[in-house]
Amino acid sequence: MVAVFLKDLRLILRDRSALVLAMVVPIIVISLIAGALLDNADRTRLLLPVVDEDEGPVATAFTKLLSEHADVRTMDRAEAERLVRDENDAAAALVFPEGLSRAYLRGDTGGIELLTDPAQAHALQAMRVLLLLMDQEAQALADPLSEDLIVVEKTSLTGSREEVDSFDENVPGFALLFVLIVVVFGTSMALHDERDWGTLPRLLVAPAGFTWMLLGKLGARFLLGLAQMLLLFLWAHWFFGVSLGPSPVALVVLSSAMVFTTVAVGLLVAGFAKTREQTQPLSLAVVMLISLLGGLWFPPEFVPEWMRELQPAVYTSWAMRGMNDLVLRDRGLEAIQGAVTVLFGYGVVTLVIGIRLFRARHSAR
Repeated sequence: MVAVFLKDLRLILRDRSALVLAMVVPIIVISLIAGALLDNADRTRLLLPVVDEDEGPVATAFTKLLSEHADVRTMDRAEAERLVRDENDAAAALVFPEGLSRAYLRGDTGGIELLTDPAQAHALQAMRVLLLLMDQEAQALADPLSEDLIVVEKTSLTGSREEVDSFDENVPGFALLFVLIVVVFGTSMALHDERDWGTLPRLLVAPAGFTWMLLGKLGARFLLGLAQMLLLFLWAHWFFGVSLGPSPVALVVLSSAMVFTTVAVGLLVAGFAKTREQTQPLSLAVVMLISLLGGLWFPPEFVPEWMRELQPAVYTSWAMRGMNDLVLRDRGLEAIQGAVTVLFGYGVVTLVIGIRLFRARHSAR
């Protein structure tokens, strides 16, 4: 037993790079997660576009009250709708219609219009809290809400649903996360198994060419990952009632783009790792970081501003954008074209780099 213990200990200590990665990667990941969840000082205030068509004392008072709790930006209706519906930068826009102040002064009931993006459920909940705060402060100032002369009318700009289910919001992200784990770990470790088993040298001299043989192996991983992703979505639809969007074709195309890029990332990890042992901490680091930055764990508004600025550079954030358009906003293939294009472009570049790196590093062995 002692001899086996010493032998395994020597093997572990011999690969110093793997040992360092195993120690350092958890520290980095934990630091980023803690920063994302606990760093409230760097969070920006909720963006609230305001359309003041009334230009009267009531709208002015409400805008002043809201600006104490949110990043209020006054603009026209077209710009506000673009921020909510097209850019998805704001969860809702508040419209003070023309004649609101006159109706209040006459003692008549008036309405405030709330243009919403139900897909941003957490930000909308924060918006409701803001309206409650406005209500309380308006009562203290004897403003219209204290006399129930103002009602809020919600209108969804991004779908047919006024509210989204928590399963619709969370399950797709977790499905992407588990596929990410399986594909990245499976691809990177399987390629190093080929070297350990002695089959990689034979592939390097095969008549069919190393690149084509490698693409064949990656194709098998792609098919397996795509089947797993679609199966998870079908299970979520049947068991949890998660919407899969109005277009099955769009779901398959987006899933294919996501899995294709993830397989390429697995190849890149295999290229960077010198040994099979190094693939484990490297794969863990990649999966944790891109899932955290990509919004697979929690919505973007839960993380600091500096982390949100990094999200467009991470392909998983584009996958989540596409999934949100399909599942939460009931949009079709046309709406996800941008996300799919970025995913495939990211995947092609990563695949080319991964093939060259893997071949250059392991063909010399």
